[in-house]
Amino acid sequence: MDLSKIKIGDIPNKINAVIEIPYGSSIKYEIDKDSGAIMVDRVMASAMF
Repeated sequence: MDLSKIKIGDIPNKINAVIEIPYGSSIKYEIDKDSGAIMVDRVMASAMF
């Protein structure tokens, strides 16, 4: 994934984003800036709702 290719969106109505904690998940992901890989960073104590 090349984050530099993600367009900003239709400001001020829409903003594109990369979410590192999916809804309902207890797994936090992190994007490695050098490789662009998405990796598991940690498991949270409870899910994010």
